[in-house]
Amino acid sequence: MKRSHLKPPDIKGHYHFFLKTCILSVKTMLVVFFLCFFVTPLYAQDIKILTWEDYLSESVIKAFTKETGHTVKLYYYDSGPELHAMLSKGQGSQFDLVLMDDAVTGHYGKEGLFQSLTSIPIANLQYNSLQSQQTCGQYGIPYAQGTMGIIYRSSISKTVIDSWTDLLTPPKEHVGTTMMFKDDIDTIAIALLAQGSDPFSLDQDELKSAYLLLKAQTKYLLRYGYPVSYVLRQGKSSQLTLASSYSDDLKSIKRASGQDDWKYIVPKEGTLFYVDCFTAPSGVVVKEGTKALLGFINDPVMAYKNAQDIGFYTTNQAALLLSSDEYKNNKEISTSAEILKRSYKYKRLPESDVIIRNKMLSLLQTQE
Repeated sequence: MKRSHLKPPDIKGHYHFFLKTCILSVKTMLVVFFLCFFVTPLYAQDIKILTWEDYLSESVIKAFTKETGHTVKLYYYDSGPELHAMLSKGQGSQFDLVLMDDAVTGHYGKEGLFQSLTSIPIANLQYNSLQSQQTCGQYGIPYAQGTMGIIYRSSISKTVIDSWTDLLTPPKEHVGTTMMFKDDIDTIAIALLAQGSDPFSLDQDELKSAYLLLKAQTKYLLRYGYPVSYVLRQGKSSQLTLASSYSDDLKSIKRASGQDDWKYIVPKEGTLFYVDCFTAPSGVVVKEGTKALLGFINDPVMAYKNAQDIGFYTTNQAALLLSSDEYKNNKEISTSAEILKRSYKYKRLPESDVIIRNKMLSLLQTQE
């Protein structure tokens, strides 16, 4: 049997190798320790968002935090005038993102309150429809689309609800349990639509007539406000049975009230159509965490889950390909060609007319 001739082990060499390895291991451990306890907390960021209430899926936010370490803090507004007041006072800079309709996005972007997002690299934005991207423009990233309408409890309604006049002069079963928006644009638009006028009319006689309709309505109201905010606070004690609403409010109201008989309709006189957009206030650095969040919720799987959880119609076309037929064909949240034919897009009114509408709203609230 042949024997292999092995060189005797280089004990000295092994000792030096072992020593170097130990030193490197200690250094590696120190680096890992530094990364874990010093770098990570500096990287993990809080993203502050100003938005409508119940408009981002809690489970999607949790999934984002679990995957990235970044946290999301939500702050709410419930009317256009409230948002306008905050932005006019420069309070938008407190937030990383603000979620609002496309008309407000464009207006405040041109005023210099929001920054252009076109040059900021954010993943998955290409999945949003071209129309929604054009609507949100350079200052916004598309999120949802929908309409303004009426929400009501079908088990209580003895009358067919299909007109804005049913909201302005509620059937007796809804007297004292009806809510109306507290919004300088939407509240006035409803009364204008009810009388067959353009919802953005500047005609003084038409505005005066609209005001008289709204004034007559006050005696029937439970209160002015955003129905989702009211029902979230009241829960099963909610007295609400009829309200002005947006198409994405239906699921929130059903969930918060525990009442499954809620229905949403677009009145026969027509309505307003919106695209909601994420915006970034000027002077605020768009954090890595902010970019990560926008990319995450625009991932088709997450975009569909988010939209389905909340109950809005997504602008993400790839998400629609993943969605169920039930979701795509849901007439209460989708915007069919027939509804779009009788819909007006939001637009920003001249400041002088906004002031008139605000005065109308203030006077109405004194009648409440």
